[in-house]
Parts: sequence; structure tokens; C-alpha cells
Amino acid sequence: MPKQVEMIVSLKVPDTTAITALQTLQKIGFNKIKDVKRADYYKFTIEGDDKTFKEKICKVDILVNSNKHSYSFSIQKDDEVKILVKNINDDGSGILSTLKNRLGFKNIKKIEKSILWSLSINAHGKETKKIADKAAKDLLVNENYQEYKIIQAK
Repeated sequence: MPKQVEMIVSLKVPDTTAITALQTLQKIGFNKIKDVKRADYYKFTIEGDDKTFKEKICKVDILVNSNKHSYSFSIQKDDEVKILVKNINDDGSGILSTLKNRLGFKNIKKIEKSILWSLSINAHGKETKKIADKAAKDLLVNENYQEYKIIQAK
């Protein structure tokens, strides 16, 4: 039975892309957005023991460079709104091929890669989701080749 393993990889140092996104969002009128964070999000479909897989996959330097990245295996539950942005035509075959053929991860059946944006928004309820949705459409997503999903809102 295939299992799914999520891995979130973020920078230990300040993320200039996230800082620029925050500054741009505030300049175009999103004054209620107080902070923006960005991370790489991987979803692996695997066969076999997920604990052993997690111990090995977090050491793969093409995904996690221990000098500059930190990782976790679940999305943090907090007050931030999470937006998952995925390239429409990216089936993950390139990285899947590298992991399977060059690095010996034969138990990976499928991989999905996305960007996980975390927005700290000074609002509540439906307004929070509305602001996140508009921020995604206005800056964080290029709808010509990307799709997004708000996966966690206050």
C-alpha cells in the first residue's frame, strides 16, 4: 500500500525572495500582510517503511543542504495562512529520475514539488482567506502556468 510523505524545506538564513514578496505586497496595498515566508514543499508517494525513508531523504543534498536548509515532515499548524503553489506541467519526473536512478531511492513511486507560502495576516475569519486569495492572484502565482490552493487559514 503506497504511503505519502510530506517534506518542507526552508532556508535558515533570511529569504530574499520572501522579503521582496512582502515589500511588494505592501506596496500594492496589502497592508494587513505583516510577514511572508517561503519553503519548498515535497510530497512523496512511496512503498515500504516511511520512517526509514524519512531518515534517508532528509540527507539528500539536492533537496536539503544542511548548511543552509532546515526541514520538517509536516506543515506547521499556526496562525499563518498557507498557500501551496504548483507548476501545472511539472510532473516531478526530473527529480524522481535523479532520486531513483542516481541516488537509489527505488521505493519512490511519485513526487510532487510545490512552493509553500506562509502569510501572517492581521485579519480574522473570511477576510483572512480573501486577502490571501487576492495576494496569490496578484503576485504569488502566475496563473498561466501555476495553480494554487489555500491549505490553511485562520
